[in-house]
Amino acid sequence: MPRKIAGSVVGTIQHYNAVRMRLTGTGSLLMTLHSLDEVDSSVLVPFTMALTTAREPTRLANFKTQRCSLELKTIEIDEVFRISKIIIFSKPVESQFPG
Repeated sequence: MPRKIAGSVVGTIQHYNAVRMRLTGTGSLLMTLHSLDEVDSSVLVPFTMALTTAREPTRLANFKTQRCSLELKTIEIDEVFRISKIIIFSKPVESQFPG
């Protein structure tokens, strides 16, 4: 039986299905979801940033792993961004990896 830590079950496979941010800036923000030790990754559609915005943009994802990290970057030297909120949507789909 998997053990629980702070509301989540250790070892549970999650389906990460969207990323939403409160984001302002200029340029294009590139995003990639990575699994543990960067074994797998999923490149998301970039956010085109604006200095002011009336909504929090959402990007769909389709990534299944135990845990994930979100890499954010820009590639042009004059691009800047400010993030005040990040929400990563996920749901448990399996209690463990298939044997």
